[in-house]
Amino acid sequence: MKYKKIAVFSGASKNIIPLYQEPMRQIGELLAKNKITMIFGIGDNGLMGSSFQGVRNKNGKVLGITTKHLLELQCSDPSVFKKGEIELATDLSDRKYRMFEKCDAVLVGPGGWGTLDEAAEFATLVQVGEIKKKPMVFLNFSNFWGPFKTLIFNMLQDGMLSQNKVDFIDFIDNPEDVFTVLEKVQSRLNLRSFE
Repeated sequence: MKYKKIAVFSGASKNIIPLYQEPMRQIGELLAKNKITMIFGIGDNGLMGSSFQGVRNKNGKVLGITTKHLLELQCSDPSVFKKGEIELATDLSDRKYRMFEKCDAVLVGPGGWGTLDEAAEFATLVQVGEIKKKPMVFLNFSNFWGPFKTLIFNMLQDGMLSQNKVDFIDFIDNPEDVFTVLEKVQSRLNLRSFE
């Protein structure tokens, strides 16, 4: 599959330790090098800022979808965005739904409540059939998502989830593996559609 737009969710706090900044910047650069527009919730701070900088380093494209309130909260300098790179949504639900609809896949970097909310809502909308299945890959840098991976395994073991509710999810430890794993997940989904 040729990816044109990939949504990236990650932390936007200024207080995040530096450990994750470099791999998130690399993700932005990889998207730009492959001519993929990064869809994100705006933010020139934290890990979203690192991804945004990576895209800019390679003259790539972004589409920021946000609310007026979040634009003021998470973006210290809106002038860094070019004309047409920002879409204002009415509220958080509208913002997330637009991001899910416009993307071909989702990457989930380290983050807090907002990042967890975005990933969980995407998975829930897929589960109830409101959006089609698309690959969702967790960027497990320095094993950030290790406990979450264990939680998913526990939910499967205990019958809270079935395999067809998680077949679109995977994890990577290194930025350079992103496209290999996206293709692996896409192949898995394509095979399931013929079962």
